[in-house]
Formats: sequence, structure tokens, C-alpha cells
Amino acid sequence: MTKKTSAPPTGKEHLIQQLQEGKLSRRGFLTLLGLTATAVGTQTLFSCSEPTSEYDYIIVGAGSAGCALAARLLTRSNARILLIEAGGSNDREEVRDFTQAWKLTLPDSELDWGYKSIPQRELLDKPQSYSSGKVAGGSSSINGMVWVHGNAGDFDGWAAAGCTGWDFQGVQPSFEMVRAAVQPTSALTARGALSQAMVQAFANLGHPSNPDYNGAQQLGVGYTQLNVTEDGRRLDAFSSLLAPSVGDSRLSILLGAHVKRIALRGKKAEGVVLDQDGVEQTLKASREVIVCAGTIQTPQLLMLSGIGDPAELSPHGIPVVAAVPGVGRNLHDHLISVAVRKLRQPEPAAHTTTMDVSVFFGAGPRPGMPKFQVQAYYMRYGWASYPSEAVALGLINLHPTSRGTVKLRSADFNDAPLIDPNFLGTSEDMANQLEGYKAIRQMLGAPGLRDWLEDVEHTPGPDVSTDEQLQEALRKFSESDYHSVGTCRMGTDDLAVVDPLLRVRDVQGLRLASAAVMPTVPSGNTNAASMMVGDRAGRLLLETD
Repeated sequence: MTKKTSAPPTGKEHLIQQLQEGKLSRRGFLTLLGLTATAVGTQTLFSCSEPTSEYDYIIVGAGSAGCALAARLLTRSNARILLIEAGGSNDREEVRDFTQAWKLTLPDSELDWGYKSIPQRELLDKPQSYSSGKVAGGSSSINGMVWVHGNAGDFDGWAAAGCTGWDFQGVQPSFEMVRAAVQPTSALTARGALSQAMVQAFANLGHPSNPDYNGAQQLGVGYTQLNVTEDGRRLDAFSSLLAPSVGDSRLSILLGAHVKRIALRGKKAEGVVLDQDGVEQTLKASREVIVCAGTIQTPQLLMLSGIGDPAELSPHGIPVVAAVPGVGRNLHDHLISVAVRKLRQPEPAAHTTTMDVSVFFGAGPRPGMPKFQVQAYYMRYGWASYPSEAVALGLINLHPTSRGTVKLRSADFNDAPLIDPNFLGTSEDMANQLEGYKAIRQMLGAPGLRDWLEDVEHTPGPDVSTDEQLQEALRKFSESDYHSVGTCRMGTDDLAVVDPLLRVRDVQGLRLASAAVMPTVPSGNTNAASMMVGDRAGRLLLETD
């Protein structure tokens, strides 16, 4: 039989393939982005058409949702699109190589906004870190790449609460699109003997084996799906979703540009105002502005633009353009509580993944919905009080009832907002976190792990046994899991910020698309759902334009 060979890719196709695989050099990236690369102060505009001060759509934020939105608009539209990102290119080795992910959220990282919450009363007054990607691809370029859709009941619950069209059936086409682009797989996490032992040990405790928690059934134990290639290259939103469209004459990308506020004429969004080395620069959108700046920055940008609760704007001298009291409310997040045992022997160097096993268990608010998620971590290097060469189980109460806020610190766009997630702010959340914490301690002591893990628990420790002691341990060994959502939530009630078409209340020409619009946090990690929101926003725009 004659072996068939495909035709060699063209120059552009080859560059696109390299970009998707995370192997594109910086020079190749600039070549692919287009014919012009115009310096604008410290900013850089990449475009395949002549630079202009007016576009059809301006998208603020080239993160998970923004990249998905831009990609969708380019599929069935002749519109001129400007995608604005405050950070720079993600064509960096520490981004491309997933094994270097630990570098990306260090305190001095230029790729992370590095936000901190206010001190959390129920967590021993510790501020919580709020990492957020300041780079093309947004948080998908710096996060752990865990791929979880959530549960069908999450989205059916959104629809039941008034978000028509956001039921599980309605969001499935967008999930299918982004999943095909990022190609999540458990190939990396399933290959190690330690992860195999954990899956079997937890199955022996009664958790059903589940090879695909993104399939028909979420409950059970299985290997964690990552959108990382088998040779360890990150498949972030920018590389995976926009790569086929990079070089399109309809798309311009402005990097290194911080949007100060929405440009409004009366109650109509006309564009955005940028900071250009301390000088304002306005870019106009003839159709719409879509803010995809995430859970923290989206409400901040709206409030700086005069859209929000008058009681929050007036102390900062910001004139009210639209009284939308829900802006900045409904902040909630997954809290992860950690228990640890040291390994009897160090893992081999070939063990390069961290979050290898995922368990979904318990009875959630709707049939088939889990109450808890457990993430199993292999820790080659410890941090804080946690040891090296250890296994940590992180417990997540998937449906927290505590709600917090994002508020302005000042009217200066450079000042980080005040973030208060109000962790464990309800007795129900503490009770559920305690229930789940007890469960993961039992899982760490599973008979099937005795040959792998030391007999004596490291964290919280063998002397912790009463509920009171466990609650104190929770306060000490819990932290944000970076799954914050909801600060500009979708709905039809008076505190909803956007309607089910993602249009901002009482403002024309302005929509939002990011985790900020989610009414409630999905059952799991939020990056997949954020990409889904971006793609669905594009579909809605194309349907209603």
C-alpha cells in the first residue's frame, strides 16, 4: 500500500500551526500578526489593515472569554474588531512550557495583576491572593489548566432563575466549540503510578470510577483533564481560539493598553478611553463595546465609567451615568481546604503534573450535581507550612452561600479595587466545609495509599480531632481557589447587571462577557465556563446585531 502524504503547509499555515502548538518564536508571532506593528506610546497595535480610531466592535480583555468572543465574531461577520489587552504577548517560554507554570504567579510576576483581598475575618484575618492574568490569553496563560465544564444542573439553574437560553442545552454548542479548540486530555495525569494508585484507592472507598467527569455523569473519581499537549505545552485561549484568525484583516490587537473607562455619550457606549503614558486616548466602536475583563476588573471599569450603585460612586466624586446597584455585588468564590501526608519515597523526575486526580461527590442542590470537589495534588516542592514530596487533597464546597463585593478604592484606575469575598460568611458554608474536610482526611488515610503515604498526617495533624479543632484548622489551611464569579451577574431582577443577552442595564451599546456575569459559580474550575461565556456572547451578538 502506498503511503499517502499531505501537502506541506503554506508559510502562514505553518506559523499558525506553530502558534497553536506553542512553538512560535516572537519574530514569527509578529510576522503572523500582520503587515503593520505600530507603536503607540508603550502600547503596540498589531493589525493587518491600516490603523484607525474607529472599529465596529471593541473587546476589552484578551483573556479566556475575550479570545473566544473575538474568534466567534470572526466566523460569520465582516466587522472590524479591536481586541485590547493590558498585558503583552504570551509568546514566552515560561508560559508555553507548562512545567514552568509556578513562575507565573510569583509576587513580582509581570504576567499577573497580583490582586489581594481585604483581610478575611473567618480565615484568621489573612488577605487572599487573587491571581489574574495580565497577558494575552488572560488567566488561561497562567493558570493550572484544569478543564471542568461544570454540571448540567448549574446551567439549568441559571435558566430557571431567569437567564433564558443559558440552560445546559443552550450552552452546549459553545462548550463543544471551545473543547474542540483546547483539546483537553487526561493523558498526562493518568500515566503515573501514584495517580493510578489514588484513583483505585478512592474507588475502593466507594467513589465510582469516572473516566470523563465532563461527560454524561460528573460524580465519581477520575484523572484530571488538562488543556496541555502530551509534550507539556500550554493550550491557552489565545493560542487555541484565535490562532486560526491571527492575520485576518478584520482583527486588530492592541497590547499593553490599560482601559481607563468606557467612553459614553449620555447612556450610549461609544468606545473606550485608554491611558497613553498619562495622556487619554479615545478609540471608538460604531456598534458595541464588550467588556471581557473578568470578575474583578469588570465592575471596577463600570464604576469608573459612572455605571453602578450611586452610593458607591458618590464618595469618589464619580458622576452617575446609569444607576445599576448590582455592580460589584454577588462576588463568590471556591474556598479550598488542604490536608497533607508526606510520600514515603520521592516521585521520579518524569512526574511533571501537579493536579492529577479529581473527585466529585456528595448531593448538590439538583439531581446529579456534586456537593464537593476534591483536587489531588502531588507536591514536589512544599510551600508555606506544607512539606515537599507530599500528596495534598484540596476540598472545595462547590456551592457556597457566602457573598462578597468588589468596590472602588479610589477614582484612580491604577488603584486596585477593594476585594472582599467574605469567605465562610454563612454558618452553612462552615458546616459544609467541615463535612468535606472530614471526608478528605479519610481519603488520605485510605488503605490503598498506605504503601505510598506516611502513617502520620502532616496537615492538619494527628492532634486535630474535634469539630472545634477542625474549624480552626480550616481557617488556617484554606485559601481562594481563584474561581471568583458573579460581580456583574446576569438576570432579570433589580440587582442583575446584564440581561440574558449580556446587555448592561440602562446603557446602550455595552455588553459584558466573562465570569463576572455568571449568576452562580459552576460545579468545578471556571476557565472552561469562561471560554463558553465568550463564545456564547459572540453568538448572541451575531443573532441580535
